[in-house]
Amino acid sequence: MSFRQNSRLSRAETFLIKVCGITNLDDAFRSIDSGANALGFNFYPKSPRYIDPVKAEKITQDLPNHVLTVAVMVVRGGEIGRGEPTARLNRTFGARPRFGRPTGPPLQSRRLAPTNSPSPFGAFQLHGLQSASEIPDMDKRIFIATSPTSASRFPNHEILIDISWGTGKKADWGEVAKLRRPFILSGGLTAENVAEAIELLYPAGVDVCSGVERSPGVKDAMKLKRFVENVRGAVGGAARREQ
Repeated sequence: MSFRQNSRLSRAETFLIKVCGITNLDDAFRSIDSGANALGFNFYPKSPRYIDPVKAEKITQDLPNHVLTVAVMVVRGGEIGRGEPTARLNRTFGARPRFGRPTGPPLQSRRLAPTNSPSPFGAFQLHGLQSASEIPDMDKRIFIATSPTSASRFPNHEILIDISWGTGKKADWGEVAKLRRPFILSGGLTAENVAEAIELLYPAGVDVCSGVERSPGVKDAMKLKRFVENVRGAVGGAARREQ
């Protein structure tokens, strides 16, 4: 069985649909009502979608348990954000940072539900890493945001293919198609192209931000609805063809 055939198996049940850049409770529920099963909260201070951690935590308290909440952070040289030491992960999010060890089983065998932890977030999405040695080893699920050509630097971690950093720029889908491992696809996705991306690239999930917005940090209900409908249609169609 080929990688692509295998990656399609049961993905209608496990496929991750993540809406990133959540800045308010209304948009969180709009995303969930549309069918998203994961939400991203951006803690990079320079981002136009930055949200204060205290506000984000309050939002997560009102969300259904099945929704995976993801803390999106930038790591540079072992530091989080802008000059903030990695120890901030422990103080703010209840994580226990250590470095250099794999974080567990691969993407296709993971459940979408958050892990039991004092942290209000079920996972961390880390941008800016250059090697696996920079990855904090926490009692949390970790997604490594990387380009398709750099994904091999992180062989034992879950990866999210993203070169966009919220700008709507797509990765080279030709390079993405060469990957022989599970990945979440992000960057430049919209309701108009997400079905094509799923059919061509067989991701284990998709992550959308600017493609469902009216303005940075403000989601558009109709764009959300159409995006998720097209995702579900593409994933469901593939599952029916396998039967």
